[in-house]
Amino acid sequence: MERALAYVQQHLGSGADGAYHVAYALTDRRSVTLQGTHGATAGASHEHGRIADVDVRVGSRTLDNTHKIRDASWWSEEQRPTLVAPLVDGGGSGGSTALYELLLRGTDDMYRGARRRLIKVRANTAVKVEREDRSDDFSVAPTPVSLTPRPVLALDEVTWAAWVRDASALYLKYPGVHDSAVQIVATDQRRWLATNEGTRIADGSHHLRVATWATTTAADGMKLQVYDYVDVASIDHLPDRARLLAMVQGAAERLTELRDAPLVEPYAGPAILRGRAAGVFFHEIFGHRVEGHRQKDEDEGQTFTSRVGQAILPPFLSVVDDPTLANIGGVDLNGAYRFDDEGVPSQRVSLVERGVLRNFLLSRSPIANFPSSNGHGRRQPGSAVVARQGNLMVEAHTSVPYATLRAKLLDEVRKQGKPFGLVFDDISGGFTFTGRAEVNAFSVQPVTVWKVFPDGRPDQLVRGVDLIGTPLTTFARILAAADDRDVFNGMCGAESGWVPVSASSPSLLIGEVEVQRHEKENDRPPLLIAPEVSP
Repeated sequence: MERALAYVQQHLGSGADGAYHVAYALTDRRSVTLQGTHGATAGASHEHGRIADVDVRVGSRTLDNTHKIRDASWWSEEQRPTLVAPLVDGGGSGGSTALYELLLRGTDDMYRGARRRLIKVRANTAVKVEREDRSDDFSVAPTPVSLTPRPVLALDEVTWAAWVRDASALYLKYPGVHDSAVQIVATDQRRWLATNEGTRIADGSHHLRVATWATTTAADGMKLQVYDYVDVASIDHLPDRARLLAMVQGAAERLTELRDAPLVEPYAGPAILRGRAAGVFFHEIFGHRVEGHRQKDEDEGQTFTSRVGQAILPPFLSVVDDPTLANIGGVDLNGAYRFDDEGVPSQRVSLVERGVLRNFLLSRSPIANFPSSNGHGRRQPGSAVVARQGNLMVEAHTSVPYATLRAKLLDEVRKQGKPFGLVFDDISGGFTFTGRAEVNAFSVQPVTVWKVFPDGRPDQLVRGVDLIGTPLTTFARILAAADDRDVFNGMCGAESGWVPVSASSPSLLIGEVEVQRHEKENDRPPLLIAPEVSP
């Protein structure tokens, strides 16, 4: 990488439109997957791949080729090439030469594309109205040098193959479960990053996910799935066999109950989002709206762009994003990292302080009044960097025990004259629209939702629920928080691909949420009854 940088700087780094910034990244990913289904395994699946990323900026920090071209279609953008790198390093194998040639070819392609795009940027700027945000396109940042040893990941494949096989056999006891699996995926990732500014990063990480999923079809044709998992950053933190079996049994029992649960009716009224559900909720409807690039893009809804210093949440809530935190409450956090994908050290960012918006998540693309990166430039290998979430955490300064929060929910149900309230135990994921061209709304998909009744009747499980709404209205109706906390670990997809994230929150009482029925298919359940299985 250093040799390629020196060569490129010599030949492309001079002149008015030379490559003023060049960055190379190489991501080496090794993974092993073990899966069991219906009491059998298919053996271990091993994968090893390397992706190289080449970033070239021409022009100047004030205006360069990455600048937004207004009123241009997505199809008019230069395509970013995928650079599949050699799996061998240097020495007699020739890996060093192969990577060197790949980086030079990739740089040549990116430089040509950058020069073409800069011409379009200048023409677009000349004929369009003045930008609302006149901040530069690229900011100055530290140039750290950090070379850490490669971590070693050694999964006991024999033991885990037996565990996932035995755990998957538990589903055979539940004839209502139509398909299922138990899986462990262990990933060893190593990254190298070098820039012409002097940044040199070599680091690595481990990610292990133990997961189980089960599916069924309700009598009305609705497809139902329950997914449970544990994410850890170390083999030492993996669940034991007993916990794995309990996870599978819990998923099977929950799916069986959901299959027979009544379909939810459209509803607007008070609800509780339990900790993990509240974390996903905030990730979707708040976290994406405070990502820096959305504040300067005039095609975005810019929900909070002009709200800095103003109250957007109740005063008993604060929100931070802290990728420097590796775990919380004994739970490893997916969104932890030491350096972002531009080589900037990760930072704890206080986004909301006691209800008042204070900051945004920033890459090296500055925005008005926020000229520097705070270490949140992220991407999936092969994509361009934008500002993304890491570990988003909702913190309550005033809280009550969960039992008290539930009592408050029932009080609110009575106050509003509603027949019931809702409790969302878990949310599998969701999406949000942030642009101006569509309704600025969100939709998240709960897994387990309960009706709770003010007259003392037992809680009732319901299915087919989509939680929908608009952010500002929903935030204004958060009434109270519990003294508990739970963590959601997952992968988030956006403009820069899929990146690992975490979200944590206490349980929250919301004065009014809106739910609608989830889409469904119309095929009948399987015509063949599941065969009996001998013990």
